[in-house]
Amino acid sequence: MTFCNQRRRHLITGIAAAAAFGLMLPAYGAGDSTPVTGNSVHNQPLTKLNIAIVPVLDGAPYLYAKARGYYKDAGLDVTISANDSGPTIITGVINGTYDAGATAWFPAAIAISKGAKLKYVMTPAYMKKGAGHGDSGVVVKPDSSITSYKDLEGKTVATNALTSLVTLVTKVVVKEAGGDPEKVKFVALPFKTGVQAVAQGQVDAAVAVSPFQMEAQKAGLKIFGDPIVDGQPQGSPAMPLFTSAANAAKKAKAFTAFTKATHRAAQELEENEKLRRKVAHDDIGLPTDIAQKVPFTHYTTQPINLKALQEDFDLAYEYGYLGHPIKSKDAVVAQ
Repeated sequence: MTFCNQRRRHLITGIAAAAAFGLMLPAYGAGDSTPVTGNSVHNQPLTKLNIAIVPVLDGAPYLYAKARGYYKDAGLDVTISANDSGPTIITGVINGTYDAGATAWFPAAIAISKGAKLKYVMTPAYMKKGAGHGDSGVVVKPDSSITSYKDLEGKTVATNALTSLVTLVTKVVVKEAGGDPEKVKFVALPFKTGVQAVAQGQVDAAVAVSPFQMEAQKAGLKIFGDPIVDGQPQGSPAMPLFTSAANAAKKAKAFTAFTKATHRAAQELEENEKLRRKVAHDDIGLPTDIAQKVPFTHYTTQPINLKALQEDFDLAYEYGYLGHPIKSKDAVVAQ
């Protein structure tokens, strides 16, 4: 089973930055060039893990843990590869190119519903309700009559892909506002192109993420709402790590160590806003002005919230994205 034909971008905070600014992982992101001779504390060989991630704000703890040497401290030799396509990462985990991957929960859930034997391992962040958390928005012209999610009914709305977390949450918020999501005409356009289409009157609205959401606002377009936050339950995992069921069993000890090291980084980032913004600029590649203003999700040291993930799965199934229902307790390794 492959997903090579599903090369579409899904949303997590900041994913657009990779496309907009030619994001490159810093040198440490490609693996430590220093020869690995063993763990200096325990005098044991380091366990190698090859991880692929979408290099976005929600995944900053992975990059920060690598940069600070936390994985090596935990007895791991971690190589991090950047890829802005969640489905491509999933394919790599399934075929053994990567030991694990980190992306939104959505594409992994689709893969599981199609028969892929994948397991979620941990998450470094989760969705938090309230102002200042999440950075998506509905972009419209300044004189648009669209002022609420319900107003999207009967309109043409650009999202990054028809099968994406962005489209799912947009349908959810339209329905919750009393509208009919089946009457929304979705068109697939890259985030930047979608914003341009709004400005040129080619679509009525677009759902955008930073930096495009902020760039749209600077260009005089109007922004309202936050579908990514409003359309998901409190506690939804952001950028969870997943692996094959076989790896989850075979490399359980390594993934436990990886989780502890990543959560160590997550705690430091959560407690230090200045550090978060530095990582957003230096490691994620956001421009300085965006990095200083962009809202963050909530970094965490807690296990995956099974209740929230179950609600996510149920929504994806309700809206026809999953081939069959999935139980979160069966999709997550023992926590």
